[in-house]
Amino acid sequence: MSVAPAQRTLLACRIQERCWTVEEFTEEFNRAARRSLPGGRDHAISLGQAKRWVAGQIDRPHPASRRVLETMFATDARDLLQPPPSAPPQRDSSRTAPTDLVQHAEPDDDGHTRLTGPGEVSATRRRDLLNAGVLLTATGTVIGPAERAARISRAIAAAGPDPLTLAQLQHGIHRLTTLYAVTPHGDLIDPIERAWDDAEILLGACRPGPTRQDLDLVAGRYAYYRGQLAFDMGDDHTALTFFVLAAQHADAARDSLLSGSVIVMRSAVAFFAGDYPAAADLAQQGQRGAHPYIVPKLASALARARAQIGDTDGALAALRTMRDNIWTGPPQPGPEAGGEEGFEAFSAATLGYLGRGDQAEHHARRSLALLDGSGRHVQIAGTYLALARAFIHRQRPDPEQAASAVRDALTAASGNDHGATTTRAAGIYRRLTAEPGWTRLPAVRDLGNQLPNRAALPARASV
Repeated sequence: MSVAPAQRTLLACRIQERCWTVEEFTEEFNRAARRSLPGGRDHAISLGQAKRWVAGQIDRPHPASRRVLETMFATDARDLLQPPPSAPPQRDSSRTAPTDLVQHAEPDDDGHTRLTGPGEVSATRRRDLLNAGVLLTATGTVIGPAERAARISRAIAAAGPDPLTLAQLQHGIHRLTTLYAVTPHGDLIDPIERAWDDAEILLGACRPGPTRQDLDLVAGRYAYYRGQLAFDMGDDHTALTFFVLAAQHADAARDSLLSGSVIVMRSAVAFFAGDYPAAADLAQQGQRGAHPYIVPKLASALARARAQIGDTDGALAALRTMRDNIWTGPPQPGPEAGGEEGFEAFSAATLGYLGRGDQAEHHARRSLALLDGSGRHVQIAGTYLALARAFIHRQRPDPEQAASAVRDALTAASGNDHGATTTRAAGIYRRLTAEPGWTRLPAVRDLGNQLPNRAALPARASV
């Protein structure tokens, strides 16, 4: 009697139970994955990717792939890509401790190369940290002196926190201060989650002391960026979860920049949920002892919240505070710097909310001029939305130009995975269609056709 060969992964077992070939599994996966990416875009894998999953050559697929796998098989994706529970652990008896540190270049399920290793350097399951920094390129199979030095450093530190890993995590944060604003959000999810996860693992194995404080800070910063990603993609629940965690790390690290960054974003969450008093209170309370980088950001948050409450004097005073504290230094970890462009953008937004559309238009156009060629898609989209509000609130409203500005915002957001822009654009569209004479305008009709979900947000929350 023939004996069926042992399956390399639980996924292989599940596929066999359903009498699928790998080709049939790939087809079923791609059907299930339609419209599963942010913005309703399709997600798909190749046959080669599916074969690597089944063979156990990949243990961390793209987040969208994980969600589809878990929906199809009602099992955690990590478990699916591991050996089945009854399979004996495979061990190469010829491997010695030094070669356990050798890592091999393998293609990930998104088609990129990443470094993986069958043996990790410590019991804390340290993994390759995004190829030595967020979004850095993998080295390939040729190991140079720097890579050998890295492995030696990790081997020396295997019994405790790894100083090289910490340095790489910190370098990743440094890169994020410039990469975040110009990179599609979907491309950032997996690298940020991996780095955050690694920071938390190291933190859990670290004793109290200066190194633990450094790890608290780096874990908190990655948690902050993961929360900002969720916010920009329109997932407030996830955003709040990560912001609360980031605040806890900020308290442990005693870092005012991180704690202030969290307050700025929590004020933004409250604002776009329509809770303007809470948004103003958060921004006001955060001003005490605020880091200089955060002062103009808190002032801008307070200005737009005061404007929506109807406190004109308070809103204009907050704008003056922002103007007097414009940040002129290099970008820091956290929200976009409150520099000259930020002042123009928030002036446009605040004055629009105050009904001063003609003034708001002037500031919006200055902001767009400063953003020209920068690739900062979130800021560009936000300023176009502020320009649209300005056209609505001018002394002589121009709904067609407003609709055109909203379309420009959607164009800036296209392919960059920020669902929040679409939601806010829908709010402005609802405001435009509230006027019977405007609904029939060709530009307004064209905008409605471009929006995937017109009823996503009540008009009052954006206009």
